[in-house]
Amino acid sequence: MVEYNSAFFGLYENLFLVLKHDLGEEKALKIFRQIMESGLSKAYDLMGFQKGNPQDFARILRERDESVGLKVDFSEITNSRIVYRFHTDPFPNLKDQVSPEKLDDTYIAFKVRYLLGENWAYKTTKHIWEGDEFTEHVITKNQ
Repeated sequence: MVEYNSAFFGLYENLFLVLKHDLGEEKALKIFRQIMESGLSKAYDLMGFQKGNPQDFARILRERDESVGLKVDFSEITNSRIVYRFHTDPFPNLKDQVSPEKLDDTYIAFKVRYLLGENWAYKTTKHIWEGDEFTEHVITKNQ
């Protein structure tokens, strides 16, 4: 794993803060979401994956996250449930600038929808910004 890429994530943090200042939080979140979706979809497509495959979901995210210095793990991977944990905070300088739920939704919802499909959803059960040891997203398949 490479070291945490503060320049890479710092650019995104600064972009969000400028957008928030100039356009307001809701518009900033909308644009941030669009930027995330554009960049992540290109990266994921280059890596190749089988949509809806939980093992592939974990492989793609582990490889991509680690390539930018994020320590992540998957404590559970089944055909209907995935537990995705961030041990590194990708956006530490945005704490107290936006709620963790709103910021995380700009990229976690996309990852789930794009790699797994519309019949999957996530819920954040722990968050570094709230004093937890890691941020945990529990992803489940709707029956």
